Amino acid sequence: MINNPNWNQPKIKPYLHQLSLECIEEIAVFMEGVTTDEMDCDTCLVIQEILSDEIEDDEFLEFAIKNFSEMMGYIAKGNLNIRIHRDITGEMWFGVG
Repeated sequence: MINNPNWNQPKIKPYLHQLSLECIEEIAVFMEGVTTDEMDCDTCLVIQEILSDEIEDDEFLEFAIKNFSEMMGYIAKGNLNIRIHRDITGEMWFGVG
């Protein structure tokens, strides 16, 4: 006999994370004047802190950190509507617009 009524309910992972305007602005202000050649460990730690305050899902957070330069490219082009998508296979990508 099963005593736990939730035994067969799978954890549902989010399939989308919308970065807030506040997060994008905070990253843009912090990175203003910093080139990728100038990035050091301290810079990376601050970016990780900004992103971890914004993103609760560990997989989305890991993706955003690993693909930070791609995300910065979107921010530099003025894209303020940045999303992280995940499909049913777990593949992730940025969506903008």
